[in-house]
Amino acid sequence: MSQTGLANLGNTCFLNSCLQVLNHTFELNNLKILNTELPDSIFFKEWSDLKTMMCELKEGIIAPNRFIHIVQTVSQKKNRILFTGWGQNDVCEFLLLWMECAHNSMSRKLQININGKEENNKDKMAIQCYKYLKDIYSKEYSEMYDLFYGIYMTTIYDKENQQILSMTPEHFFILDLQLFDINNSFNNIYQSFDHYVNSENMSGENAWFNEKTGEKEEINKVTTFWNLPKVLVICLKRFATDGKRKLQYLVNFPLTDLNLSKYVNGYNAEQYVYDLYGVCNHFGGVQGGHYTAFVKNSQNKWLHFNDTNVENANESQIVSNSAYCLFYRKKDSN
Repeated sequence: MSQTGLANLGNTCFLNSCLQVLNHTFELNNLKILNTELPDSIFFKEWSDLKTMMCELKEGIIAPNRFIHIVQTVSQKKNRILFTGWGQNDVCEFLLLWMECAHNSMSRKLQININGKEENNKDKMAIQCYKYLKDIYSKEYSEMYDLFYGIYMTTIYDKENQQILSMTPEHFFILDLQLFDINNSFNNIYQSFDHYVNSENMSGENAWFNEKTGEKEEINKVTTFWNLPKVLVICLKRFATDGKRKLQYLVNFPLTDLNLSKYVNGYNAEQYVYDLYGVCNHFGGVQGGHYTAFVKNSQNKWLHFNDTNVENANESQIVSNSAYCLFYRKKDSN
């Protein structure tokens, strides 16, 4: 894999750090653009060409002028004003734009069949999820869904007999994890997952309205994952919702064997174990800062990409209070 640096052309470090991680996401190799007439496809082809150029150069520096021009042009057409100029931007916001363009450039209709017999609550959840996917895929499917998207399930249980009253699946790309709750800050990423996957009792004024009966009921609302993607992208929510401060404290996360099986309600939950291969770091505060990236290459060596500067990195450097966006690969994806 490449050790090519990227020139900062004016507040483009957010883009450079993201590109370095995507460049080492081998699952993206050999994808085909189908909808060539879309602006999204121009974006994705230009990214793919830049990725190829970085790999062929292996070492050295590239100034991604053409790609940035395409980003700005396509963003203008899509009314994504954030990326039309030269201001500082958020790496997770750019990832969302990249994913939108990647998906749209390969999107097509796909019909799937749902077979099998419902025998338990897990099967009920499975049918709901498969119906949800069937509806989405019949309109727009791409390989991005297989690689980067998981499904979380919100389930409503009757408080007295734990009968399932409602199940709502929803897919996600970037998983936003809180770094604190009302009582304390979190020391490690598992605490963030514990907070995300939760059970909430709803009664009194907050009781759940049952549309079938037309009455309010006391319920337990449970959020879990039905499945998780091959490439799991996690955003550590360091920026407060009021936009006035950044959380600078350290949250530990494993470099290998991130075991998420206990958070998954779907089939074969034990398979969801991950190894870290990329980190986008943010240095600075709310008003301004700088992005770099740590990436684990195909030789299992960590590299630090800081725009044009590329250096070897030690594992001890990876976990820091600057870690912002984490990229994990499912262990059986290698």
